[in-house]
Amino acid sequence: MTIRRFLLLTVVASTLLAQEPGRLELLVQTLGKIESPAVQANILRGMKESLQGQRGLAEPRGWSALYVKLKDSPDEAVRANAQALAVIFGGGGAADAMRGKLLDATVPVEQRQQALESLVAQRDAGSLAALLQLSTEASALRAPALRGLAAYDDVRVAGTITGIFAKLDAAERRAAVQTLLARASGARAFVAAIDTGAIAKTELSAPLARQMQGLKEPALDAWLAKNWGAVKVLTADKQKEIAKYKEFLSADLILRADVEHGRALFTQTCAVCHTIFGAGGRIGPELPGSFEDIDYLLTNILDPNAIIGKDYQMTFVKTKDGQTFAGIVAEDTERGITLKVLGGEPIAIQRADIASTELSPQSMMPEGLLAPLHEEDVRDLFLYLRQKK
Repeated sequence: MTIRRFLLLTVVASTLLAQEPGRLELLVQTLGKIESPAVQANILRGMKESLQGQRGLAEPRGWSALYVKLKDSPDEAVRANAQALAVIFGGGGAADAMRGKLLDATVPVEQRQQALESLVAQRDAGSLAALLQLSTEASALRAPALRGLAAYDDVRVAGTITGIFAKLDAAERRAAVQTLLARASGARAFVAAIDTGAIAKTELSAPLARQMQGLKEPALDAWLAKNWGAVKVLTADKQKEIAKYKEFLSADLILRADVEHGRALFTQTCAVCHTIFGAGGRIGPELPGSFEDIDYLLTNILDPNAIIGKDYQMTFVKTKDGQTFAGIVAEDTERGITLKVLGGEPIAIQRADIASTELSPQSMMPEGLLAPLHEEDVRDLFLYLRQKK
């Protein structure tokens, strides 16, 4: 048996044993007899992964004495995994040491992030101040800190995030919004910041609007209806269709696709309405690229009527002489309505000529856009949509 295979087996064995009541003591006893740092680290890692997320666990007999030995090991992996387990077992001293590591700029970022994840998993109340501090500092730990704040129901979380939002990069903003929308109080702070202009309305994407709706807060639902648009339940059939596409749209397969063919498919299929990288139509929202969220793309492409932003709901305008125009309202004034329409220049209709207007529950984006495409074509298109420029 190779060393690598043996180490893998120790991880698997320790993971399985840690899940069985009464077996933690056996693992602790076994660890006490092992001198190899590599084997110690793998057993500790397996135990940690098995117990991660559990709180209030009783410390297994013999752990305190063993931890005294492991925490001073010359091997960093042994020290880090032992410390993480000590936090899971409620070791106050271990939590203090881990918080110190988290805020120590001289410690490698990877170790600090592991400390952050362990503390957040235990809902360590003493770490809230550290996470708030890290969220205000430009560093590689800012995004993880913002995500970690979702674990804490504290009024300072929403206030801190909305206050620094304008300073965040794209990845940090996504983490910040996810944390705000994890709780109704954060969602209320989020929409209030949109209303004041502190946060751009475009930060509320379609999936996030659905997530907000899932909070089941009447005030938030009313805000969505007034300011965002239609948010409908994803049907079971659409969920099955999305799952079918996801079978051949793994990131690994997409990254091996043909990006130039994807560009051509976008021009043929999507560019009549959407602009990306400065080229295309301006009826639908401009696409920024960098789309790595497969669920987001599939939900919006396969079921365009499930979530329709207020600014992109189709409007029918009937004139007094019997004509009917359909498009997206670009301008609505006392003088008239201007519609952005498919395949042509905007149409201006004088108010005196309008007989009626009707807001459609349907999106201008048709269903079935992916239906004519082969699996390879869809991967090519999605690879192009992942591009950053």
